[in-house]
Amino acid sequence: MSEIEPVTPVPKRGMSTKVIAAIVIVAAFLTGALAGAIADRVWVRTHPFRGPGPHAVEFLLNRLDSRLDLTDQQRSQIAKILERRHERMNAIWAATHPRIRAEVEQTNAEIAAVLTPEQREKFEKLKMRLMPRRRGGEPPPHP
Repeated sequence: MSEIEPVTPVPKRGMSTKVIAAIVIVAAFLTGALAGAIADRVWVRTHPFRGPGPHAVEFLLNRLDSRLDLTDQQRSQIAKILERRHERMNAIWAATHPRIRAEVEQTNAEIAAVLTPEQREKFEKLKMRLMPRRRGGEPPPHP
């Protein structure tokens, strides 16, 4: 009769390598998402939108040219159109922005009037603004 050798149990090794790798990947993703959200908020607060920038015309012209294969004459004519309209759009933005800003501020004030003091404190930190305040030495809004 043959003798059966006893099976030696394999020692447990905590978490498997796959589980640890998955946790590291999820942590890296969440860290990246958080860093991106923070960077976006910082960028919006420090780079307020003031209408289409000076490079908008060149960007749009290059994009049209690459998609439509413009002739030199078409490119020249479209550049003039874009430059003229760009100036008008900036003028419209300059005239409209203060009114929009006032509406946002009035909306925030009406909402704050309905809240308790504790809620108002939280609202100050949360409220959405169209643009961060920068003129007249006012501090930027809370994150």
